Amino acid sequence: MLLRPPFENWYLRAWGIRKVWGQLALPEEVFRTFLAAPYDPSPRFVLPPQWKRREHDHPRYARFCYALARGTDARRILEVGSSAGGTTAGWALALAESARAGNDVRLVCVDDDSYNPGVYPAMTGQNIERAGLSLDHVTFHCGDSTVLLPALQKEYPRYFDVYLVDAGHTYEAALADLENGLPMVRRGGFIAVHDVDRTRPMPEATPAHAAPVYEAVEHFALTHRFDSCIVGFVRKHLAIVQVRG
Repeated sequence: MLLRPPFENWYLRAWGIRKVWGQLALPEEVFRTFLAAPYDPSPRFVLPPQWKRREHDHPRYARFCYALARGTDARRILEVGSSAGGTTAGWALALAESARAGNDVRLVCVDDDSYNPGVYPAMTGQNIERAGLSLDHVTFHCGDSTVLLPALQKEYPRYFDVYLVDAGHTYEAALADLENGLPMVRRGGFIAVHDVDRTRPMPEATPAHAAPVYEAVEHFALTHRFDSCIVGFVRKHLAIVQVRG
């Protein structure tokens, strides 16, 4: 449920923000930052031509991205599946604030421009700048993440504080993005994965994998013995995995 202000925070405080389950306890600062954050971290967001309105995954999803970055003091972020920059704007606002405090920040985006053809990276860059982050701090890579991520591992070993996976939604693609991105996440860093709501039918589902992205995250976390949780108040749900050891 996404409500309009001022009801959004009322709902979240009364019920929604408690919808987190799993063994991983996120820092309390993440939730404090989330509730204190603007309703929409990117009110000047430029819509792709084919959109009639802001997609309803946002702005709460972008707001949580902002809070996760600020609440964990993340300064280096990798996002796979940026498209027009709906969630990217949340990262950008957090990194812009960190940069103004004198920190060295970096945002790396990977997308194949297939979800909204023709918007990545040009419109993505516009929305990043509208959130306040200079493109001097941003690197765009265009192409298939399952091909690009292995090539980026040597450039960014244990580099990123937060990594968002929101690209291919088959079990195989999601698992590949998780495994290929892991060597680039620092120890203690976080991996966030969208579309893990097992109650929502997905076109990528198969008889072997009825909830493909959720099952990929579950397999990944169990294999590496990482703690994880599910943030249920983000539409389509967001898994958070913390990289240990």
